[in-house]
Amino acid sequence: MIKKHRSEVSNVYFILFLLVIGIQLTFKVLTKSWLMDEVRFFYISSYQLPFLIGPILFLYMHSRNKGYFSRTHLLHFVPFALAVLMATSYHVGWVKHLHVHPYVYAAFQLSSLTIYGIAAYRISASRFRFFIIAVISIESIIAITLAIMVVYYGRFPDVRFVFIALTLLIYWISYKMMADQGYFITKQNGKNGSGKYAHSSLKPEESAQIETKMTSLLIDNKLFTQSSLTIDGLASQIDTSRHHLSQVINEKLNKTYNEYINELRVNEARRRLCDSASLKYTIAAIAHDAGFNSVSTFNEIFRKQYGTTPSRFRDERLKPDNS
Repeated sequence: MIKKHRSEVSNVYFILFLLVIGIQLTFKVLTKSWLMDEVRFFYISSYQLPFLIGPILFLYMHSRNKGYFSRTHLLHFVPFALAVLMATSYHVGWVKHLHVHPYVYAAFQLSSLTIYGIAAYRISASRFRFFIIAVISIESIIAITLAIMVVYYGRFPDVRFVFIALTLLIYWISYKMMADQGYFITKQNGKNGSGKYAHSSLKPEESAQIETKMTSLLIDNKLFTQSSLTIDGLASQIDTSRHHLSQVINEKLNKTYNEYINELRVNEARRRLCDSASLKYTIAAIAHDAGFNSVSTFNEIFRKQYGTTPSRFRDERLKPDNS
């Protein structure tokens, strides 16, 4: 059972990736003559699907780090659209003398897979890198095989079972990655007790490691002062999943991620408000340096925690120094 958070951009890209792989498999196992007669446009377009795999993988890794969608991301799909336009224009008869040799298509597909694979690899956490290498390698084999089949059509053996095996391998690797990242509910002999995380796959020793890394990054290195820090970004730096990081914070600290980060930030701001050397800085500057994007949010959280405003708190603490 897939967990929630499907609205997240990264999960949308991952679902799109699985759909493209499924479409690719479907068109490779059905009878070619029927496809050419009934759905010629879509069948010819299916030969260009390797142009989609690379961009989708890259955007999936990018969205896990950044967590947003931009219209400029659509530019990554332009090569696929152009390849489909060129291939269908010739085969469907829209434009004559536009034939491109299959090996040329394969070369461009391999280039796209390699470039996007390297880009995705560089921005991904180590736990995703085998997945990226495996998918890019398998898709490269498929692209080369498709080109050879077209060139030697009628003399090349039926390799549909090879496509089925390779596609199922991609799905199996995807499943393993999703299971490891907590997308699936995995039963475990009750080690985590009952409640929200009763079926979590997170082991006690892994939980301790995550807590240690989190403490080192947030407290020792003061990573919480980065206003752009998100739970996905922190999980990536710790080399764990968002789900497992959230579980550690919930169970170890009895807080949510936002509560914990805001607590660290407001404590940092409080420390500076008590320091006479910080008198030259405004309340807004101190709030910003502590990691808050909004002064009003800082004031509200500070008032809830200390029962007074930041400015009054500083006046009261530094009054002896000013007298």
